[in-house]
Amino acid sequence: MTRSVAARQLSLFGVEARPPAPHDLEGLLLGAGQVGRMGGTGRVTTVVEDAWRCAVLRAECELRGLVLTCEPAVEEDRFVVRTAYSAALAPLAARWLDDDGVQRAPGDLALDGRRLRLWVAAAGGYDGQRAYLLRLAPKPRPPEPEAEVEAEVGAEAEAEVVDEAAAVAGEPEVVHEPEEPPINGHNGHTPPVDRREIMQARADAKPNKRRKKPDSKVSAFDPGPDEFADFDAYDGPDPYAEVEPFSDPGADEWPDSGIADLPTVALDTPPPPPEPAPKPAAESPQSGEITIDRTLADNWIAVGEALVAIGLPAVFIAPDEGGPAYRIVGLRRINRLAEFVGESPAEAPPEVWPR
Repeated sequence: MTRSVAARQLSLFGVEARPPAPHDLEGLLLGAGQVGRMGGTGRVTTVVEDAWRCAVLRAECELRGLVLTCEPAVEEDRFVVRTAYSAALAPLAARWLDDDGVQRAPGDLALDGRRLRLWVAAAGGYDGQRAYLLRLAPKPRPPEPEAEVEAEVGAEAEAEVVDEAAAVAGEPEVVHEPEEPPINGHNGHTPPVDRREIMQARADAKPNKRRKKPDSKVSAFDPGPDEFADFDAYDGPDPYAEVEPFSDPGADEWPDSGIADLPTVALDTPPPPPEPAPKPAAESPQSGEITIDRTLADNWIAVGEALVAIGLPAVFIAPDEGGPAYRIVGLRRINRLAEFVGESPAEAPPEVWPR
């Protein structure tokens, strides 16, 4: 069933209700957009997932006299859309930023076709045939599978290195002993040879081998003859005996310092400080649980209330369920959204724009 474009009625909140203005970029702040300020100027930045969204937003900014740039993001298949600092965006920055620079949705937030059109251009798309999704943040990417092939290759290479090291460590070292020079005697008999000559020949054949020192006939622990062996220690006083410290008999004749006569004073010991009460353990988030800032959650609630105010009640999709986003369910409500945002741009795919 095809709908006639001419049969649509003009809406009081549609794009035809008023001309475009710089404060329409508030529609980008409804989603993942961020506003910043510098002096008397402001700038809006957001992240989009498709190249055609960059082209549509650039054309929309040109209608409002704003310069917009689009650059590839760090994440694959995403783009960072950023306007230049402009004095025309200063009121928007003052409206959304508090004194601490925190982005907060204004209390009088209201939506119309111009703002919704920018939101759809930045983060809108169908979620089935009877639901349309307006994202509040970029779509989360599924975790990439681990590179099992690289891990296997790395394990095989490591195993080869270990095997090679084990083979080198376990290979017995072959030491080639020098052949003893033959000594030919008469009638083919070898006369007796001195053992020292053979050892000397082997030592000459191994000049780098450390030679063992000859054993000394005197033990290293033998002090030698004791010249005081005949001395009897009990025959007389030992001149080498140490004098005990403080053994001088004249020590008792020293004058008394009077310290012993002082009275004993008992000092009051302060009581120990009371032990601090144990702090309650902070509840740690469970694995996989997503923590959301309270200010950000309040902004999402304000956006949902603004959708209800114009007759577009939507279902909130939590971050752990594929969001954050608002899902507009039903062909009748999607048709109303299409009346708000106007005709599809030439750059947008027909299956993405509300119809």
